[in-house]
Amino acid sequence: MKWVVSLCLMFLVSGAYAQQSMSFEEALERAMDNNRGISSARYGVDAALSEYHAARGLRAPQVGLIGSYTLMQRDMDIDLGGAKGVVTESLEDLINKGVEGGLISPTIAALLGDGLVPIKDADWSYTLQRRNFGFVGSTVTMPIYLGGRINSANRVAEFEVESANNMLSGVQNVLITELVERYYGVILAREVVNVRGFVVEGVKQHLSDALAMESEGVLPHSAILYLEYKLSEVERDYVDAVNRLHIAKQALRTTLQTEGDIAPQDRMFVLSNISDIDYFKECALQLNPIIAEANLAESLSREGVVMAKSELLPEVVAMGGVSLYSHNLSKIIPRWAVGVGVNIPLFGGLSRQHNYKAAESKARSVADMVEKSKEDILLLVDREYYSLQNCALSIRSCERSVSFAESYYQTALEGFREGVSSSSDLMDARIALAGARVEYLNAVYDYMLYLARLLEVSGLSEEFTCYKSSAEIIDINSVIL
Repeated sequence: MKWVVSLCLMFLVSGAYAQQSMSFEEALERAMDNNRGISSARYGVDAALSEYHAARGLRAPQVGLIGSYTLMQRDMDIDLGGAKGVVTESLEDLINKGVEGGLISPTIAALLGDGLVPIKDADWSYTLQRRNFGFVGSTVTMPIYLGGRINSANRVAEFEVESANNMLSGVQNVLITELVERYYGVILAREVVNVRGFVVEGVKQHLSDALAMESEGVLPHSAILYLEYKLSEVERDYVDAVNRLHIAKQALRTTLQTEGDIAPQDRMFVLSNISDIDYFKECALQLNPIIAEANLAESLSREGVVMAKSELLPEVVAMGGVSLYSHNLSKIIPRWAVGVGVNIPLFGGLSRQHNYKAAESKARSVADMVEKSKEDILLLVDREYYSLQNCALSIRSCERSVSFAESYYQTALEGFREGVSSSSDLMDARIALAGARVEYLNAVYDYMLYLARLLEVSGLSEEFTCYKSSAEIIDINSVIL
């Protein structure tokens, strides 16, 4: 066992040179910068903001550019050759009747007859559209009324941004609690190692003194065996404390996403007083990300009702188009057009009506879920608050226990020096004192952990550093042998 203890001491000494001293605020800043969960939540906020800006664009006109090129089997022609003969014969008949009736002189009639020659010789066929043609144009669509769908989509996008921010806040709160647990967990484990180490050194010293007294015939060999037994026990506790310190450091490195060892430089603390439970309940209802998310879910469900209802209402859209460039496009086709379109849903198998009823039922279900979430969170506030109060009572109890153990140890030490108490009584008193001080350190650590959990459930995790700055610092040296 002695070589194991020596190895642990070498491990602690060698590791001290590679450690980076860091305050809790510095550790928190590094955790916020390096944590992958925080990074993922921030990307979620960016995505929600982009979707929000996309939803705002639904109110703007939609402008598009279109183009096409077409090749047909043949030109689209219209042949009026049959009508040409009818027209010319009718005109000739009209001229002849005018001459016969004396309305037109023969000379004028001859001139009119000559005027009909170009009409007879003309080609009375017309090409409506050549077989190959193309055009490039622009279209514009402007929503006028969509049953409130656009407004609802914008509100949903706003809720999604709030939801992403709530998720980020929740991840940050959990990270702060985790950092409190692991940062101060290293401090606790380090101080427990110190306490256990001093106990080991004390037992070794007593064993050395006892061996000298045995050689002088003052102590029996059974006392030596008892001290050796106690030494093995305290060495086992020391090795266990060193292992726990190693695990605590590894956990802290994981939270900070760093490779090197971190040496926390802060000290544990206890608050002299704390706000009443109603304050934390009020903060939880307003700031807890879970309740905020539940409220957003209720708002989203109401917007779902609006969206389902919009499917039952008419849609009115303004639209237009203009040709920007054309090739062989018929001139009889207009180059621009504007209009208004209306779509009135009449019957679709009652699916829209059933969707509307389903949205209403879902909204009522979500409303009940929100109330249940609030009750659960408030119950959690109760649990964490009263656990914190119990820890404060435990700390005061541990302080009395340490005072009693110190007094008992001093009495046993004086009795041993005067030959009234045995070495085993002295060792039991020393080990009991170490146990009382370790229990005290654990109580202070539990107090800080419950404080972090209470602030997390209340949505006040970022206030932990403020509480720390106004708290009563625990002097670790006063609880070390």
